[in-house]
Amino acid sequence: MIRSQQLNRPALRLHISKRVQRQALVPLRSAAADKLSLIAGYQAMALINQDIARIFTPCEEEAERRLTKFRRTQH
Repeated sequence: MIRSQQLNRPALRLHISKRVQRQALVPLRSAAADKLSLIAGYQAMALINQDIARIFTPCEEEAERRLTKFRRTQH
């Protein structure tokens, strides 16, 4: 190639501090990551709610039976 057609690159020297270098390596949370963590949290809460409902439904049914029986005896 002819010398006049070669690209002359400027000689640049940048100093990037170690703190900035480390900061550049830390992944920033994105909106998509926030949404995924919310979805995971809601799914975990749903499982907890299912367990609570499974445990307490028989108690609620028994309480309803006793309350109905009590009301019948009051009339």
